[in-house]
Amino acid sequence: MQIGQAGIDLIKQHEGCRLTAYRCPAGVWTIGYGHTGSDVKEGLTITPVKAEKLLKSDLAKFEKHVQNFDSKYHWNQNEFDALVSFAFNVGSINQLTANKTRTRAQIAQAMLLYNKANGKVLPGLTKRRQAERQLFLTPVQEVKSKVDVTQSKVKKLPIIVNGKRYEVDGVFEAGVNYFSVRQLAQLLDATVSNQGSVPVLTKK
Repeated sequence: MQIGQAGIDLIKQHEGCRLTAYRCPAGVWTIGYGHTGSDVKEGLTITPVKAEKLLKSDLAKFEKHVQNFDSKYHWNQNEFDALVSFAFNVGSINQLTANKTRTRAQIAQAMLLYNKANGKVLPGLTKRRQAERQLFLTPVQEVKSKVDVTQSKVKKLPIIVNGKRYEVDGVFEAGVNYFSVRQLAQLLDATVSNQGSVPVLTKK
């Protein structure tokens, strides 16, 4: 699982992008979108392109970290995004989840407690925790694309099979091609059966 655009936008909004190294409120040398490490020192400057690369590289570590909790919680995309943002800022979600013992509601409430640096409440961190909590609690909207497959919508659509071009019945809707499974099977010299509602193509 990877962080979505909502999570990336949240991180960028609250981290900001600074191309010259600076000390964060906790006293750690930081650059770009909150990048820290032994490579960040006083006087260091980078380009916007480098800042993007550092962000993507840094996020991979925290994506993997949050994914380690998926077997317990089965995160949806918004929950995952919010927690990657949280981990990116705080370091992990071990304490936040109380090592996988808290419920989702408890996790959401506990997020608001992580708004301090050196024991002092910071308005910026308070706003970030509120934004992360809001994203965490936002239901994922299921996009259900209802495709009109009436005869008036069916057209001959091109498809290349083993290097040869053919045309099969299908519907082009919202940038997605829907082909006739049985016609496709004929071109592949396969038979068609079903496992429930799932078509199964088997080579003859």
